[in-house]
Amino acid sequence: METKPTKITPIARDKVFEAMVEPVVILDNQNLIVDINSSMLALLGKEANSVIGKPAKEIFDNFPIPIKQHTQTSYARAEATFDIGGKDVHYELTVWPLYNTNKEMTGRIFISHDITALKELEHELRKLNAQLEDRVRARTHELAEATHDLEEAYDTTLEGWARTLELRDKETEGHTRRVTDITLKIAIAMGITGDDLEQMRRGAILHDIGKMGVADSILLKPGKLTSEERAIIEQHPATAYKLLSPIPFLKKALDIPYYHHEKWDGSGYPHGLKGEEIPLAARIFAIVDVWDAVGSERPYKEAWPREKIIAYLIEQSGKHFDPRVANVFLEILEKGEI
Repeated sequence: METKPTKITPIARDKVFEAMVEPVVILDNQNLIVDINSSMLALLGKEANSVIGKPAKEIFDNFPIPIKQHTQTSYARAEATFDIGGKDVHYELTVWPLYNTNKEMTGRIFISHDITALKELEHELRKLNAQLEDRVRARTHELAEATHDLEEAYDTTLEGWARTLELRDKETEGHTRRVTDITLKIAIAMGITGDDLEQMRRGAILHDIGKMGVADSILLKPGKLTSEERAIIEQHPATAYKLLSPIPFLKKALDIPYYHHEKWDGSGYPHGLKGEEIPLAARIFAIVDVWDAVGSERPYKEAWPREKIIAYLIEQSGKHFDPRVANVFLEILEKGEI
């Protein structure tokens, strides 16, 4: 008796699944394709009706993203590279199990995230770091005379990186310069001087460099972010650490890029640090960043009036902000220096 092939019913999808920029495919426990979005179909160069119900090992046999190699794993992360039009496009594959209401595993979801911009930035940073290290080694005997010029070259590069990020989002143009200037005013008022002050300046310039790893579709979205998009945005401090920590010149400047979203009461991210566990530079920058953000107009919101911002900063003292830093900030504000 001939066995009829199993009927595969595609999982119900909504507009969000179909519109996702990231290529996605869902397999059942027999590794048959039960759903696939248009981004993944575009990479495959196929139509949905030609892949639904087919074995993953057949459809993805010569596919650069290693889906075929991870059909027996429940959790996985892997990277792959496409040659599209003569340009390398990098993807990170994430595999997660799917469960029904009885907590029985029903399949796996494979999500491919385009990390080309991040890879290109990592490459440029490594190249820049290697070039600078070579230059330092070659000119060791001239170090005393060259130190000032070298620091200026680094600082110009940092400002270039920050400017590149602002150019992606015209609405935030000038934000980096404003928050850097105000951060230094508060730091000086709190007695910070010398190299510590210079490292804070560099950290403030680079505070959002981790957003280079966030897709334009999320970073430039004019409306409210979904919880999934918010989770991606909240990865930017960790991305900043990954990008900057290998560069010796910037290690002392990492406090702001890595920790400026931590909150005094421990409700921030990425580590949920509390109170003085948070570096002072990050505590200072946190209130400045909020001041500038809520006081600036965006396509999706109006700028808050000055009185409303001040009331919010007072209300958040001891919650989001270090009370001592908040007091210094408000004192400078009252003097009209901000």
